[in-house]
Amino acid sequence: MLQIKRCEVGPLQANCYLLGNPETGEALLIDPGAEAEKIKQTLREEGWKPVAILLTHGHFDHVGAVKNLVTEYHLPVYAAEAERVIFEDLHNVLPQPFYEQTKKRDLYLLSVQRWLKDGELLELAGLYVTCIATPGHTIGGMSFFLPVEKCVFSGDTLFLENVGNTLFPTGDEQTLYHSIREKLYTLPDETRVFPGHGPATTIEYEKRYNMFCREIKKKK
Repeated sequence: MLQIKRCEVGPLQANCYLLGNPETGEALLIDPGAEAEKIKQTLREEGWKPVAILLTHGHFDHVGAVKNLVTEYHLPVYAAEAERVIFEDLHNVLPQPFYEQTKKRDLYLLSVQRWLKDGELLELAGLYVTCIATPGHTIGGMSFFLPVEKCVFSGDTLFLENVGNTLFPTGDEQTLYHSIREKLYTLPDETRVFPGHGPATTIEYEKRYNMFCREIKKKK
């Protein structure tokens, strides 16, 4: 049975998720944004061997610990192919004013080993993961859905009663709402949603109570 550990990391308290499979003793890391030692300590406590890093998007608060963890565990990094334009420009990874405030910018120059496409099915750590393109917060935002366990990791696309900011480079409000309505809201209602910041929710709850998407629907 899937075990999920959440680590809130960095000054923006981004959620890093550790997905452990007790049958294999392996784990997936989603969005290790900072505090690599905290993430490593959790892995040691659980006795999990990490096998891959999945990134929902390329913003600094979701990728800041990647280099450290790749060096330590020799992990492949997975991200959406459309997100290349973010990863290849530090001004996109570190939008203003974060760029000017950051001294160790080389931490965010990442190498992605596997570029993903919408609808791809991965098998990692004995878990099945469907890659769902959910652009809007960034051009290559991607959510990761585990169909067997009925849970989705939505990055900064969908939050509890909220949605992602679209004011950063490549962000687009209408694209974000489309991603939520046409991609995430079509998942089973009971699907648990684990966002990039804040507490978990469910698809059913957000369809009922997320006023952002309800308001957009009324305008149509």
